[in-house]
Amino acid sequence: MKFYLAFLLVILAVAVADKDDDFLWKSFKLEHGKNHSPEKELSRKQNFLKQQRKIEKHNRENNGWKMAHSRFSDMTDQEKSVVRGARMMKRKPQDNENAANFPDDVPRNIDYRANKCLQPIRDQGHCGSCWAFSAITALEFSKCKKTGVAVALSEQMLIDCDNSNSGCGGGDYTRAWQYAYDKGGAMTLASYPYVSGAINHTSVSCKFNSAAVAVNVSTYDWTYPYPNATVTMTYLQSFGPLPTTIKVLDSLFNYASGVYSDPACIVADENDVDHAVVIVGYGTTAATATAPATPYWIVRNTWGTGWGLSGYFFIRRGVNMCNIESWTAYVRVV
Repeated sequence: MKFYLAFLLVILAVAVADKDDDFLWKSFKLEHGKNHSPEKELSRKQNFLKQQRKIEKHNRENNGWKMAHSRFSDMTDQEKSVVRGARMMKRKPQDNENAANFPDDVPRNIDYRANKCLQPIRDQGHCGSCWAFSAITALEFSKCKKTGVAVALSEQMLIDCDNSNSGCGGGDYTRAWQYAYDKGGAMTLASYPYVSGAINHTSVSCKFNSAAVAVNVSTYDWTYPYPNATVTMTYLQSFGPLPTTIKVLDSLFNYASGVYSDPACIVADENDVDHAVVIVGYGTTAATATAPATPYWIVRNTWGTGWGLSGYFFIRRGVNMCNIESWTAYVRVV
């Protein structure tokens, strides 16, 4: 009798769990506008439920940061790899000419998110164009900082025209700056809108128009020495937001809040990176009874405002988490 009752309870628990899973799946599809074909519905649901179990386990065991579903939750690993578009060249030695211009100390925190020179978060969509967005963000801020007038520039110009990079196949923001320098500048976003994020987009020829150029590159370089959090902080104060490159683990796709940290993302090889982002600030969490104060970077991503903290995320500072402190660079405009 006891065995029979236990068996019934197990059956009931499974039925309730299945019902809950169905509700979560339907809610996810509605929230993210997912409409799969009958052939793909089952595999997409399985991907989603796999992420659901990971999220539940992580949030039970980790107090430092939390996970939640994002538009990536039902995607395959191959589909998620598309938005990792950093293909970095090896750095050349530099003479650290700007060190003498650095302030003697740095503020306790910096946050450029509300600065008028930082354009709204954009979405690279189904394209490995993070390198172009990182390059453009720094150019926009640098020009606005110099003139006092906000400007929106074109990533699509770099994707279509810069043959030193590979468009949606990936690239390097410093090569993008070199292209803009050689070409005579970067065009406005209004004159050359972004279209590469669409799944059905096909490549088009370069439509560069010098009459629509709004920014000219003067100089650019890597921060030095690296990796060094304090040095990065001084460059951030002097130049504004700094493009950099990170190693993206699967856990980051479902980042929701807190200071991201993953032991698997302490990467021994500094060349093991695949996604370009922009550091726009830093700070330190307040210590609590259960957790010490944690220094962090504020990072701008290009996965849309529906991801993370309205498009941003915090990541642990001072330990070169995911190689974030190895690839910071700055640019000056004419």
